[in-house]
Amino acid sequence: MAAVSRSTLRRSAIALTATFLFCTAMYAASAPLARVIKINTTDSMPVGIYLMRPEAIAPGRIVVACPPEDAARLGLHNGYLERGSCASGAAPLLKYVAAIGGSRVAVTGSGIEIDGRLLDNSVARRKDRHGRTIPHIRLGRYRLDEDEVWLYSPAPWSWDSRYFGPVSKNQIIGAASPLFALSTHQASHNGE
Repeated sequence: MAAVSRSTLRRSAIALTATFLFCTAMYAASAPLARVIKINTTDSMPVGIYLMRPEAIAPGRIVVACPPEDAARLGLHNGYLERGSCASGAAPLLKYVAAIGGSRVAVTGSGIEIDGRLLDNSVARRKDRHGRTIPHIRLGRYRLDEDEVWLYSPAPWSWDSRYFGPVSKNQIIGAASPLFALSTHQASHNGE
C-alpha cells in the first residue's frame, strides 16, 4: 500500500469540507421550514451549523436572539460580540432558553435558579478574561413577564442573561437545531 502525501490529504480534507458546506446549504435552501442557517464559532455553545426553524419558544430550546441594546453595546466594545444583523449592530446570540414568561428566576451568589433549580455554571463572573469588571444583573428574585425569556449557556464565559437580564420575545429571531456540531453540552434545565 502506497503512502499518501500530506498535500493529498489536505486537498481531500478541503474538498470534503467544501462538499459538506455545499450540501448543508442546499439542504437548508430546500427544507420547507428552514428560514436561516446560523453558524456558531464561539465557545459559549457547541461550534457548528444550526438550522433555524419556526418552532415554539420553550425551556431547553436553542434560539437565535438579538441582545438588548446596552448588552450589545458593551459586548461589541469589549469584544464579546461580533458585528452583525441586529438593530444594535451586533451579531445575534445562540443560546438555550432557560425560562419563559411566568417563571421565577433567582440570581444568587451561587448562580441562577429557575423555579428553584440551580443551572450549571451559571455564576456571573466579576471580571472578564482581560480583567475588566463585568456588570451583571442584581442579585434578587424575579418573575419573568409573559413576553420575556431568560437566555443561558452552561459555558462559564457565556454572554447571556446572567449579565443583562431577561430578553423580550420580540428579540428572538427563531428557534435553532444543530445540523452539524463539533461538540455538545446540554443545559441542566432541559425539562427532562
